Amino acid sequence: MRQTILRWSWQFIKPILLRWLRERALRLPEQQRDALAQRLGAPVQTVEQIETALRQLTLYQLERWTP
Repeated sequence: MRQTILRWSWQFIKPILLRWLRERALRLPEQQRDALAQRLGAPVQTVEQIETALRQLTLYQLERWTP
């Protein structure tokens, strides 16, 4: 019974969570991205590529996960 409720809830929450993660949570503001690049001594493009890779990995894992 508990597993059924978790699965049902996940089906409702998953699209909302994925959209929020894609649009907001997994994106660095430009100012923070620039500061991070400067602190690491790396080009901004490198920080953007790392950010994109982490976003894709996180979303992939979350899309595959089932309760």
